Amino acid sequence: MIDAAPKADAPPSPRSRWFILGYGAAQTGAFVCFIPLLSLLLPEKAGAIGGADRAMLLSLAAMLGGATAAAANLLFGALSDRTRSRFGRRRPWILIGMAMVAASLTLLALARTPIHLIVGVILFQIAVNALYAPLTALVPDLVPDEQKGLISAWAGAALPLANLFTVLAVSRLAGSTGAQFTVVGLAAGVLVLPFALRLREPPTTGPAEPFRLSLTALRNGRFRALFTSRLLAESAVAINTLYLLFWVQELPTRSIPAGWSALDAFGVLLLVSTLAATLGGFAAGTLSDRWRGRRVFVVAGCAGMALVFVMMVVWPTWTGLLAAQLLFGVSHGVHATSVAAMTAEGLPDRKRVGRDLGVMNMAVAAPQSLAPACAAMLLALGLPLSAVFVAAGLAAIAAALVLALDQAVMELSA
Repeated sequence: MIDAAPKADAPPSPRSRWFILGYGAAQTGAFVCFIPLLSLLLPEKAGAIGGADRAMLLSLAAMLGGATAAAANLLFGALSDRTRSRFGRRRPWILIGMAMVAASLTLLALARTPIHLIVGVILFQIAVNALYAPLTALVPDLVPDEQKGLISAWAGAALPLANLFTVLAVSRLAGSTGAQFTVVGLAAGVLVLPFALRLREPPTTGPAEPFRLSLTALRNGRFRALFTSRLLAESAVAINTLYLLFWVQELPTRSIPAGWSALDAFGVLLLVSTLAATLGGFAAGTLSDRWRGRRVFVVAGCAGMALVFVMMVVWPTWTGLLAAQLLFGVSHGVHATSVAAMTAEGLPDRKRVGRDLGVMNMAVAAPQSLAPACAAMLLALGLPLSAVFVAAGLAAIAAALVLALDQAVMELSA
């Protein structure tokens, strides 16, 4: 049973294990919507439609989709802040978003030209952010600080579990595009709808404030530093997500275990990083709750991801790539869990949680546009794919430095 609705304006009370597990399942459903698409289905579609220009088509589709995602997340977060209904503020948008996701996945499955693919990605990003923005706002709404690390760990497991689903279910249906997109939509619905339908939110009183899209949260120094760091770190993650399959395909054939295809090797890499990310995320969530210190975990996750891209470039063999993706899983799990909890604790305006989370989530969504744009520029200059991964490593290093310098400034001014 999902917890009873708390009283309006009361501080969040401890959440039950069923709420936490249900929220984790819903987050996994949201990630199941887009991780198989970004890591496998969209590259496959780009390859089938774009041929020799597949990397450029993938970069363009991801770039425009990422720009749409950044704007849509802010929009639907702000809309959910001011929604007044007997069903709550966030729940109606979660349900509407889930319906829109199903429709957009159908359009993507039917895409046959570059234009159709790009339009489908744009519509999909609008849909998935209508679902995701209000879902993330539930944590600062309903979860006390002492449980934010734990629930962020369960939410952080969404990405590795979605990767696992990609490997064990979606990739096994290779050759049947319709079946792949169908299983993604069905799995997402099964995971999201039970939580959304039983969710109880506190009643909202008084008239809704005027609708206003604003980036004023960025005036807060701590929020701004975290936003910048997250933008850089998520750019590195986006490169690994979008281009890992192409990197595997560029490995010398003799480097991949005998009898394996590039897709088989890709699946093993996702499985390894999935298991590692789950363990890393739960360790970081539990320890950061206990120590009530998130920053050190965020910085450590960024530093670990930077090392991953160094390994991929200087050790371009199957063994090197396997070791790198194992480290990527641990590092990304640590970063994703701790940065989510740190964000939920540091929002500057409690009355506009959805809007301010939408601003922060722009740091997650924008890299889906910025990262492939930078990749497309490097590739257009004739540089190899390794240059793209070098750029990702530099972004991860910069992400760690931003938070480390912010901490130093805070200590000096204290």
